[in-house]
This record gives sequence, structure tokens and C-alpha cells, in this order.
Amino acid sequence: MKCLKVEGEPAVRREFISRFCAALSDRVICVISTNLSGESEATFPGESSIEGLLESIPPDLAIIPADSNLIAPIIDCGGEGTSVNPLVLAVFHVESTDTDYAAIYRDTFHLLPQKTEEECGRCGMDCRRMAESILKGDRREEECFYAPERIEITVAGKPLKVGKFPAEMIEGSLRGLLSSMKGYREDSDILIRIKAKSKT
Repeated sequence: MKCLKVEGEPAVRREFISRFCAALSDRVICVISTNLSGESEATFPGESSIEGLLESIPPDLAIIPADSNLIAPIIDCGGEGTSVNPLVLAVFHVESTDTDYAAIYRDTFHLLPQKTEEECGRCGMDCRRMAESILKGDRREEECFYAPERIEITVAGKPLKVGKFPAEMIEGSLRGLLSSMKGYREDSDILIRIKAKSKT
């Protein structure tokens, strides 16, 4: 799943999240925060019904706490615009009316596995440097060994390896069948779960 960090003054962070979610009303965004007890809480802005909430899982993007150790693109809500952190994707100002929220969503990538070069290094670097390189445009998300494939299949909770040809066949067939249905979007992820037949 795509992840984004929002750093800076709490009030400005809340304003960015509010505008970001409103601008991307066709996307499901989960906001993860830490309560006073130190426990994580997840909210889905714009989802008020149980049905809507269930349909929101998994979300298209998660906004994670700024103090998290997870490596993700950062939105700087500090207002200075002088950050030298290479993970900063954009700077947000409350007075600004030209923030390109769609571009922020587009340029945010899936959470990398958070590994050091010693733990993985299959891309030739650790996850922080890889994230920085993706944001600079020097590398692509797909170059991460753990980058999600276009087709992900699990059976009994375990991932199933799918070759390129079967993956293209499955995707083409599913998109062809779903394209005539109301609500289908060419640029959206598709999640289909087939439950096991009950034994009688």
C-alpha cells in the first residue's frame, strides 16, 4: 500500500490531511495516528457507514504518523520550505491554493520493506536510499525486489508465484469482464477474494 508521512505543526497537518482527502474523494485514504495511550488508531475520512468502511479495506493510501520510523515520502507542513531532507515530496502552506494533491498521490509509492543493505540490498542499496532515489527520479519503485507485482494471488494465506504470461492472461480476462460494470476504473487496483467452498 502507498504510504505518506505528514510532518509539521499539528493544525497545519490536520488541514493538509483534510484537503488531501477531499481532493481525492475517489480514493480510499486511511489516517493512522497515535492516541494518548500510545496505541495506533486508524480512521477513514469520509466513511460514515459500516458498509463504506468495510469497502475501504485495504485503502489506496495510508497517512502514517510523522514520528514513525517507517521510511516513506514526507509532506512538510512546517511552512518554511527549507527542508534539506531528500524524502520530502512536497511542502504544504495553509495559504496555498495551488497544491497539486493528485500529483502528490501519484508520486507516493508503496511502503518499501524497511531493510538495510545488509538485510536485503538486492536493489544495490538500503530502503532509505532507494526511497530517496525514487523521489529524485533516479530509480523506479518496480526496481525494488519487494515491489508489488501487478498480480498478487494468495492461497490459504500464502503468496502464489505467477509467471508473466499467466499474470497477463488473468489481468486481461478480469479487466475485460469488469470493464462493463458500473464503478469500474481502468486506473484502480482490483481486489477479488474467492472463498473456499464449504464442505457438506
